[in-house]
Amino acid sequence: MPRSTKKAIARVRMQYLGEPRAAASEAAPRDGSLGLDTCSPEQLRLRALMALGLFNRSGTWQPHRGAAAWGLHTLVAYDIIVSPRFNRLVLITDVPHNVAPYLLPHSDGGSSLPGLRLEEFRGRHTYVARHLPTGAQLVITGNPSGTWAGKLRRSPRWDFHSTDMPLTESERTQLEEVPDMSEDAERLLAGLTSRIAARDPEGGWAIGNWFSDPLMRPGWLADQGEDRYEKQLQGARHQWTFRWNGFPFVEDVAASLTAPPIGVSGAIARDGGDHFEVRFGSATLRLNGQRTTIHQQPEVTP
Repeated sequence: MPRSTKKAIARVRMQYLGEPRAAASEAAPRDGSLGLDTCSPEQLRLRALMALGLFNRSGTWQPHRGAAAWGLHTLVAYDIIVSPRFNRLVLITDVPHNVAPYLLPHSDGGSSLPGLRLEEFRGRHTYVARHLPTGAQLVITGNPSGTWAGKLRRSPRWDFHSTDMPLTESERTQLEEVPDMSEDAERLLAGLTSRIAARDPEGGWAIGNWFSDPLMRPGWLADQGEDRYEKQLQGARHQWTFRWNGFPFVEDVAASLTAPPIGVSGAIARDGGDHFEVRFGSATLRLNGQRTTIHQQPEVTP
């Protein structure tokens, strides 16, 4: 791929994902795409599973029991830049030591992605993890480049499960509770994970890590109490429904998945009045969230 093309791709990723220049350049794929959804089957599955954990929170809606119990929903309260790459998912954050315990199983129990294991700790703030059920790699780092050339060190947390520890019975049960999902549905759910910090550089929409509006539009601060944190992502095979209270606006989420050049290639959005539907191949993701009537809606494909 010509160097000029790689630079152009990196520039677009920086604008839409907020990636630092070094990370965007490192992540730019060779196929000429932005690379948000160009990944191995193992990565696709990992990102879809993460979506179930991130976007299910126990509450009055009673979301899918297994995924809600993982406790990953707390991660959307952190400033995390997701840097998706073909063979790994890199999470760039200024607080990697706070983020890692929400994902990596450890002796104290609590929040974790079932089956994730610490592979190595590099430098002073890079956790390289491997997901045993899929074989996919997940990196949590404080390095703006999203790379980890630092010296191999002992992890600050001695009790993270390492790759030589097989799945526990509890983890097997949690993973068995995950509904079947088609490959097209996996693509949409994985797309949600890869875009948690995405935004339109022209100010049309923003996801804001699912807790605040970078565009500071009126209305999003309406106090809904504890209910504003509720999220529910559930379904099976080709049909999935995602509903949530609070920010972001439903139009923004639809745009992040479909608007060029950032959207999932081939995905289209339809405004259903009280909801949006995003379709990709045989899969449909129904989005139910707060709408904005005070901002021009992003243009979506009919």
